[in-house]
Amino acid sequence: MLVPHDASGKAFSVKIPERRLYAAVAGTLCVLLFVSGSLIYSTHLSRKLINYGNTMAKNREQKQMIESFSYRTKTVNKAISELVEEDNKLRQMLGLRNWKSKVKLSSDMNNRSADMVLAERKQSYNEMKAWVNDVRAHFAVTPSIWPAYGPIMSYFGYRIFPWRGFHAGVDISTHYGAPVRCTANGIVSSTGWQRGYGRTVVVDHGRGISTLYAHNSSFAVSVGQKVKKGQVISYVGTSGYSTGPHLHYEVQRNGRPVNPTAYLNLNILSASRVMEQ
Repeated sequence: MLVPHDASGKAFSVKIPERRLYAAVAGTLCVLLFVSGSLIYSTHLSRKLINYGNTMAKNREQKQMIESFSYRTKTVNKAISELVEEDNKLRQMLGLRNWKSKVKLSSDMNNRSADMVLAERKQSYNEMKAWVNDVRAHFAVTPSIWPAYGPIMSYFGYRIFPWRGFHAGVDISTHYGAPVRCTANGIVSSTGWQRGYGRTVVVDHGRGISTLYAHNSSFAVSVGQKVKKGQVISYVGTSGYSTGPHLHYEVQRNGRPVNPTAYLNLNILSASRVMEQ
């Protein structure tokens, strides 16, 4: 340990004024307080920055959720509008009343109610689609076209010319050898000669409906053969009781003749109404 000495070599003590000592202690305390305060402020500021970052992250998540909900809303509304349009197209084709309601999501409509509306429209669409498919299947086996082209020379019902009595079909005037076409899908149940009718073809269409084509010159099908609507099954002639080339055409329901004119030029909607009669 070094001790201060004077010029003669004698040791002496150094006295520090109390004021300076207090000032030094005070300064040291101030430095310590400043450093401590800086550390505390830095820690507090860091926490604030962390909280601010978390808040901003939450805000971004909320914004993304809002944007996602908005996109979902637009998607659902678009899907509903498309279903309404398809719904109305089908209803127009079927002659049904349009579904004019346009569902729009609002603040009081949640996702669950929107999904319910969407499911309802899908169900309506699927039900009508199934109904159309069923009607199309029935339409295929329902007589709906002209079996031959030409004017009707004798109608269904009682007549006095050329023979007096009940006429069970219609006579279509056309040229000899003209093709006779099946008026609906079915199975040929009979081909041959029938008294009065001459060469006759009978086609069974199911559901108790059959068609008869008489006075033919020749056949183009055989018994048991499946035939399609519009397919040629025979050719016009004058066989049987006939005053000239023509086709005698009948439609029978459960074995009883009905007016064939009700089955000429049918479309899918009118055919469904005829089937219900």
